[in-house]
Amino acid sequence: MLIRKNVSLDETHLQKLQPLLEKHKGNLSAAIREAIDLVSPDLENYGTPEETDKKLIKERKSQAAKEELFRSEESVTMNQQMMKWLVRNCAGKLMDEDVIHGFINPYIITTLPELEEHLNRSSKKMDWKIEVSGPRREDAENGPAIMDFTGGDRDFREFLLEAVCIFLSRWMNLDVEALHRKSNSVTVYLQPFLRQEPEEAATGVRKHFGSRDFFYRELEKRPQFWITLAELYAKFNYRRVNLDKDLFKALIAGEVPDITKYFEIKADRSLREIPLSELLPLFKYLVTTSQLVNDVEICTEKGKEYIKIRHDYSDERVIEKMIQLFSSVFEAGWHKFNLSSVSELIIFNFSSSDISNEKTD
Repeated sequence: MLIRKNVSLDETHLQKLQPLLEKHKGNLSAAIREAIDLVSPDLENYGTPEETDKKLIKERKSQAAKEELFRSEESVTMNQQMMKWLVRNCAGKLMDEDVIHGFINPYIITTLPELEEHLNRSSKKMDWKIEVSGPRREDAENGPAIMDFTGGDRDFREFLLEAVCIFLSRWMNLDVEALHRKSNSVTVYLQPFLRQEPEEAATGVRKHFGSRDFFYRELEKRPQFWITLAELYAKFNYRRVNLDKDLFKALIAGEVPDITKYFEIKADRSLREIPLSELLPLFKYLVTTSQLVNDVEICTEKGKEYIKIRHDYSDERVIEKMIQLFSSVFEAGWHKFNLSSVSELIIFNFSSSDISNEKTD
């Protein structure tokens, strides 16, 4: 049923209706009906016309802010799959501080409440759909500060979390103590710390976000060296031995090299200060990495400690020299052991009962 009404429109409103008038070949009634149809979903979603006006104005401002980000080249549009690939393939490498400072200006953001407000404002402006709360303290005064990141894409949430934790460690002396990840959120626990070197990453930040950072930095310094080395290892199916010059020279000269220094450098203390429970995993790590042997099996259970070394050498002289090489590590650490070698297996037994029985015999 059609109802006829008199409608008064000024020139401004007619100009706004011009695209619809052209669409309907000058039929004003049809143009007004379509305009009403276009607006009616907003009225259903937002409520009263006044509420609709307010929310539409807010959305226009938000859209204008986004367009300004693109015009200023501060932001770009990227396919989500491409973005997730970039984020995942940068995992383990710490972000450069100048990149973080471009997002969180340390001379503007100087307090924790300002940081929280800035992150949530940026999330709304850039449509990340990530809500940030904290840092806050829930328990004792000296307990960890807690910060929550909720919602949004999981990979980008991790990316944002890393940037914030690096910023906190650099400018607010808060390091990451632990992370608690859930399906739609991450909770980070922060503790105050004293920075030893201004340019050095905090221990917790490096542990949780920079597991491959050292490797990436070295790869960037000498890319051709590492590419060639990786190609050689792959072509020889990793049947290559990794030795430094001093060790190589000693072997060529027919001497037994001193390898104790490598353990002390890695542990950052003398062998006498390293308990057996820590020395055994360190031995496995360094020896397997050197590719000198095929496999190293260890047991660190108190009173039952042992190392089983599997190799494929048949020359008795080579095996004897290798036994001397490894024995020197435990002798330097004053760890008593019982040694046995059968075919392609060498066993260092540190069990106190076995050593005692050997002495009795």
